[in-house]
Amino acid sequence: MVVAALLLAVTASASAAMDDGSGTEPIMRKTHLPPISTVTSRNSGAISPAAGEPAAQCSGFKLSDQEIREYIGKAAEVSEHDYFHMLDWSPCYASGEVTFKNGVRGIWAIQQYRAGSLKLGNGQTLYLYCPRCRADAFPPADE
Repeated sequence: MVVAALLLAVTASASAAMDDGSGTEPIMRKTHLPPISTVTSRNSGAISPAAGEPAAQCSGFKLSDQEIREYIGKAAEVSEHDYFHMLDWSPCYASGEVTFKNGVRGIWAIQQYRAGSLKLGNGQTLYLYCPRCRADAFPPADE
């Protein structure tokens, strides 16, 4: 009986530590990425092939190099599960390459609703989210 109570307490404690209280935001961790050396945009105002809708809806989604740098610098890492199951998906995205000052390179993608990804040269993919990032192309942020 004591073991069952202890097990229940540990499980409840772990669940509470991982919950932000709202149930609507993923758990976010700092990325600890080095400073950016260069950023290049390859696709801007692009539409996902999964969208099945006309590309005109995404033509206005364009991010400046400065907005891309700020996003990559401010975004937090989220788990792959949270990225695919908790964040709003948008068919509109921009993508390109980034080189960090330590020489590491990566391919970034940023969606209109502030979810993003960064595939590093070593094959590791970081799933990103930046609910407070600002850009003219993003819809107004929830406060």
